[in-house]
Amino acid sequence: MRSLALLGLVIALLAITAVVSPAIAASGLVAWILAVVDSDFEFTRVYNRIFEILLVIGVLVAWRPLGLGTAASVGLKERGWARQMGRGLVIGAGGLAVGLLAAWALGGLVPRLRYDSLEKTLVKTVTGLLGAGFVGAFEETVFRGVLLRRTSKDFGAVVGLTVTTAIYAVVHVLRGGEDIALGPMAGVERTLGLFAPVADASVLPTLLGLAGLGLVLAAARIRGGSLWLAIGIHTAWVAVFRVGRIFFHVRETPAWVVGDGWPPLVGGATGFIAVTATAVLLWRALGRRRRYAA
Repeated sequence: MRSLALLGLVIALLAITAVVSPAIAASGLVAWILAVVDSDFEFTRVYNRIFEILLVIGVLVAWRPLGLGTAASVGLKERGWARQMGRGLVIGAGGLAVGLLAAWALGGLVPRLRYDSLEKTLVKTVTGLLGAGFVGAFEETVFRGVLLRRTSKDFGAVVGLTVTTAIYAVVHVLRGGEDIALGPMAGVERTLGLFAPVADASVLPTLLGLAGLGLVLAAARIRGGSLWLAIGIHTAWVAVFRVGRIFFHVRETPAWVVGDGWPPLVGGATGFIAVTATAVLLWRALGRRRRYAA
């Protein structure tokens, strides 16, 4: 089936990313680019960006052979898309704000201005918002647009929702390793160890948190009938974390409050609060809406 081919494509691109990312990360050019975007150089950022670029290329190449649909069937071509996205931004920011307030009350978050320079603060804020918009639109197009539609057509709505949510959660905990040292077996070892984090019991809370968020985003797509609602919610979550870290600091402990990984909160109690609050706001905003048809 075409769904299996699409899933195979995603797995192959993950493996390719694991193989090529050490060499790319070792180059001074990538370090310089990341330093411009963010002062903290991390291998995981290189890994994630390479995977995103390869996924864009792969999906575009496979679009017609795999019958991935049209802009309208995926959910991008919709009347009133700006209003839908705006509603999603409010829902996402509102739900996450509840979680952040809980984190602050429980001692997991402290207000802190990251940069002394006003100019740098403004630049980082703008680039963070632009990056959040890209990530939200890109990931929702892939997961709740292309993947949810294709798997639902081949296996049914329940299986499509389950598979899409599981892949969304798993992909976000794969970091490709942090050692960028090169060696003759580096690519093979990194490929074999790519899915090791999934077997780590400490990652389970984050997986469950990501799955919960994925279900909320899928509900926005299915119940709302427009992908732009999900894009708005997703963008708001990414923007709050990317821009918010300029103005507040999420502590590493207590882990039960703030989670144990990226994105912050998602694997902790306050992440559960934020996801629940987002779901409630979405439910109240939608009421009785038309169901999504692939």
